[in-house]
Amino acid sequence: MIKIGLTGSIGSGKSTVLNLFKNYGFLTLDLDLEAKKIIKKNTMEYKKIVDFFGKNILNKEYAIDGKILADIVFSDLLKKKALENIIYPTLRTNIDRILKISKEPAAIIEGAVIIESGYYLKLDKTILVTCDLPGRIKRTHKKFYFDDFIKRDKSQLSQAEKIIKSDFIINNNYGLKFLMPQVELFVSFLKNTLI
Repeated sequence: MIKIGLTGSIGSGKSTVLNLFKNYGFLTLDLDLEAKKIIKKNTMEYKKIVDFFGKNILNKEYAIDGKILADIVFSDLLKKKALENIIYPTLRTNIDRILKISKEPAAIIEGAVIIESGYYLKLDKTILVTCDLPGRIKRTHKKFYFDDFIKRDKSQLSQAEKIIKSDFIINNNYGLKFLMPQVELFVSFLKNTLI
């Protein structure tokens, strides 16, 4: 199986691109969704996170409140690293297990910090979705306050640094109409070259 990382800066449109790849019969994995499964109530990781960060990160149902936790870790790099050290080992084990049992010829694995975490080194290729700053801010304004956007953006490598470490670039400055042909071109390349 060919394993391809799909990444990009906050608001670049990674999830949109991942959904387009689903149409071509690839195994598609969203690392953020997989991580959320790991920290559900009563898992070992849930207990470790609550022990480390305290019960103030829990909501009324005693589940971890993602917004509260994000506010903490995106304001403190040491705490962000501590959270990653709790989640990443299990996340990688779970992803490896999913990949092993899949019958698909290729998997597209989407995650915000595939490059920063070094995970891209274990993959065959890396696709970077790019978008200019105004476009990224516009795309996320309903999800994050501007201050939250800046904190999250600064916690990652810059888009320019990510470009250097990526094998393919998908430009998402101009919307779906221009996104589709780029995805189709990559799929064609993948089928003709790698699979």
